[in-house]
Amino acid sequence: MPAPPQVLCGVVVSAGRMMKAVKVRTVKQVYDSFLQKVIPFSSSLFLPPTPLLSLSFHLLTFNHKHYTAYQSHLVSDPNSSLRAGDVVRIAARPPASKHIRHVVTDIIAPWGPPAAKRPPIPSLEDLDARYRAKREARVARRTQRAEESRADRARAQDVEKGPSLKERHTDVIGGVEVVGGEERVVLERNRGDL
Repeated sequence: MPAPPQVLCGVVVSAGRMMKAVKVRTVKQVYDSFLQKVIPFSSSLFLPPTPLLSLSFHLLTFNHKHYTAYQSHLVSDPNSSLRAGDVVRIAARPPASKHIRHVVTDIIAPWGPPAAKRPPIPSLEDLDARYRAKREARVARRTQRAEESRADRARAQDVEKGPSLKERHTDVIGGVEVVGGEERVVLERNRGDL
């Protein structure tokens, strides 16, 4: 059983500039180990300046920083039903082109006209059925082209070769001509034909 597709939520940043594609910006938390924040315990802040202050250094904690990072994805929108500002859910799919590797699954919060007044978003099952149908048609075309090219090559080789020695060999035995294994009756033969 295949793994479920990666599902992300994001905001449509750009729509209507490409055919059947939109740009969706997603948000994620990124850990940055290089930028670390040193925050002392609250108890160490109020210690008097004594030799214990050197001990308080060991009480410091390291809070590793997490930052908000944005990532943009080109997403397939088969029915061109998205507008800029929509909050959508996208899923990873087989690549539709070089850069489009996600597809819209549903609109969470529409911006502008309501989702009911827009063209419907196809389900993942519909998209899989379309993909399989296109794939089968492509495979059928490739096999047909391969068979045609094999037949063309075979015909070209036959023309280049010409008749074989067996086909060229003819004998006349008692009024019967044998040509390549076939017998033909010869009624008369001129001396110039021999």
